Amino acid sequence: MLTLSIFRFKRPLALILFMLFGVMTVALWQNQNSHRRELILHNAETASDQIRIQVEGLMKARMASLKLLAERWTERTPPDFSKRRFLQFAESLYTHYPGFFAIRWIDPDGIIRWGFPDKANADIIDKSVSPHADPSYLQGIEKARRELDFVVTHCVEILGEGIGFEIFLPLVHAGRVQGYLNGAFQVQELMNTCLATRILEDFQIRIYENERLIYWNVKQGKIKPAEGRIHVLREISFYGKTWQLDLEPGELTTASYISMPISLFLFLIFGLLISVFLSLIFYLLLHRMQMYWDARNSALYEIDERKKVEETLRENEKRLQRLLEELDAKNAELETFVYSVSHDLKTPLVTINGFIGALMEDFGDSLSEEGQKHFAYINDAVGKMEILINELMELSRIGRVAEQKRELSFASIIEESMAIFEHQIREKNIAVTIEKNLPNIYGERKRLLQIMENLLSNAIKYIGKENPAPRIKVGVQQQDGSCVFFIQDNGIGIDERHFEKIFQVFQRLPDAKKVGEGTGIGLAIVKRIIETHGGRIWLTSEPGKGSAFFFTLHRSEDYYDV
Repeated sequence: MLTLSIFRFKRPLALILFMLFGVMTVALWQNQNSHRRELILHNAETASDQIRIQVEGLMKARMASLKLLAERWTERTPPDFSKRRFLQFAESLYTHYPGFFAIRWIDPDGIIRWGFPDKANADIIDKSVSPHADPSYLQGIEKARRELDFVVTHCVEILGEGIGFEIFLPLVHAGRVQGYLNGAFQVQELMNTCLATRILEDFQIRIYENERLIYWNVKQGKIKPAEGRIHVLREISFYGKTWQLDLEPGELTTASYISMPISLFLFLIFGLLISVFLSLIFYLLLHRMQMYWDARNSALYEIDERKKVEETLRENEKRLQRLLEELDAKNAELETFVYSVSHDLKTPLVTINGFIGALMEDFGDSLSEEGQKHFAYINDAVGKMEILINELMELSRIGRVAEQKRELSFASIIEESMAIFEHQIREKNIAVTIEKNLPNIYGERKRLLQIMENLLSNAIKYIGKENPAPRIKVGVQQQDGSCVFFIQDNGIGIDERHFEKIFQVFQRLPDAKKVGEGTGIGLAIVKRIIETHGGRIWLTSEPGKGSAFFFTLHRSEDYYDV
């Protein structure tokens, strides 16, 4: 029954809704229109005050600059009233004080002698001002001569360049008038200099002098202002000259700010539109409910698909983990193989070395000098091979055979390593510097000794035979809150393109081969040890200027105990 009653009175209800929404809309529209009108009027008042201040301030500054030119021109004793000096001052004023159309010098007889720039003065140089069409021009010069102060002329047409005016300043020296400084201003250019682009774009600006329009910033349109418009009036005054400023918001029309009566026909149309709108809202509501239902089903489908993708990713992660485990097993198997092969190779080397010793002991006296050299070469080669096999075995043990890690003194590690090379350091006269207050480190003592021994060995080997002052420095520096250890030398250096290569097994650089020492495994061992201790190693070097190896180690605590 209630539904039937609502259906029976649906037209009156629609009319009531129409009237309610109509009254509310009109009230809000009128309030907003009034508020907007006030905002625009306030904005126009602010802009008009800004224009007045800008124009008055600029003209005062330009008059002061002309007075400064007069003072500078007469400051010498005797004064230099030359053309060159005038043009220098005029050019400086024209460049640093925008707004001038031209700056001229008029002699006491009214002859325009000099002017800057040339373009604005080409047709009037060495001509008298007497034939000027506007009598106020001559009256201005006469008034300036009589009162010895600034005189501003009325606005007139300036040589086909638009409306403008001029300022005369008599230059007095030794009690008499030497001539007149003349500053010409074009109103269009003056306003463009004073006003910001935003004001020129947002407002229609009209300026009148004695009810004559001398400036309008709109190129097309009605010059005469419309009735009922929003506008602000201000006066712009400087040195006896008064302009009337008429400022009007450019994009608004009179009709936009006059309340318009709304007819019954508009109310009817508005009611019909509201009815259609409500019907449309109901339809859109049903449509939106369908869209919501479809979106829900789509979301559920996407969730199912995402679950399938996540399941696939988990399976791929498990597969990847298995592959990594297999890779670790293969690497461990390879390391064991390398160790076994290296160990098996040592046995024949020991046998060869033993037989060489026995042969030299039994038949050494009967061998020729050449034969003894051959045996020495064999013995040396066997020794190098044994060193190589030992280092390969050592490389395979890293990470596989480990001792207990503990906190150690980095200073004691360095001292113990330095003791091994004491003879070589003294023999090559190397100056070794070890920083004080070194921190403690955490790791395997044997492996940390290997790091320092290999790095010190390389620094000594490649210090350079012709080095006049060999130096090695060992220390630590702070970087991003971590300790970075370094060993620096001034030896033969390394080319940047070999920085990665030197940490690979059996990689020896051309300069290292000339020295003839090493197996090419030492730095690979160092890199492997540092990585098993959770650190990294890098270097900086330049050929002929030495190298610096830097490395970090994993910390057992939050900080090193310095």
